[in-house]
Amino acid sequence: MKNSTNTNLRVICAAITLTATALIIPAAKANPSNLPPPSGAILDLAGQPIPSVYTQYSVTFNATGTNVDLTFALRNDPGFFGLDDISMVDNTTSSGNLVLNGGFEMGNLGAWTDVNIYGAAYSGTVFGAGCGSTGVGPHTGSYEWCDGSVQAYDAINQNIATTIGDSYTVSFWLNSADATGTYPAPPNFQQLSTNGDVTDQYGNAIDVLVYAQGTLPPPGTPEPASLLLLGSGLIAMGAAYRRARRS
Repeated sequence: MKNSTNTNLRVICAAITLTATALIIPAAKANPSNLPPPSGAILDLAGQPIPSVYTQYSVTFNATGTNVDLTFALRNDPGFFGLDDISMVDNTTSSGNLVLNGGFEMGNLGAWTDVNIYGAAYSGTVFGAGCGSTGVGPHTGSYEWCDGSVQAYDAINQNIATTIGDSYTVSFWLNSADATGTYPAPPNFQQLSTNGDVTDQYGNAIDVLVYAQGTLPPPGTPEPASLLLLGSGLIAMGAAYRRARRS
């Protein structure tokens, strides 16, 4: 009887472990629904006005490791972003631009990686004039990163060597165009859709976040419904354990 009980418990624990892992580390979803961005950003444009012409944004951070994964997470339910002319410079030890292919003038990602681990159904692409048929083109040169991810965040990243303790400034140029007429009112960046649409491009979430971590920022924590499911699974495991003990 003891061997049977132990076998049952191992099967139950394995099933709960697989369920918990799937909840905590979500894969990209085919039909995402108003998913939040990853945490830990050094810059979040939420609350700032959405630009209708190319506008420069900057953020400064101190390196805590020998490299950073410079990451941009983007979501634009109503339209499309043009992201261009990205730079990162060392303020402590004078340097040129440490970002490779910051203006996407290779016509492809080059040293960048498109990292769709946050649930976006649509990822961005290197594009020329007319990004998303909205008229958004490059800031300079012939290409920009064109992104209109819906209901979740797409991301691009590049690993860059850093000196611990040095101060670095990341700068980039950003433009946006409303393709569906559903910009939030007032037209400010916001992380999540607030107009009731959580299924398609007619939501009104639009935001850009920048990260400078030693590794890619992990996906956001599970939604409350997923946490409830995980809690129910743990309760079920406890009940099964008690039943097994009595058998």
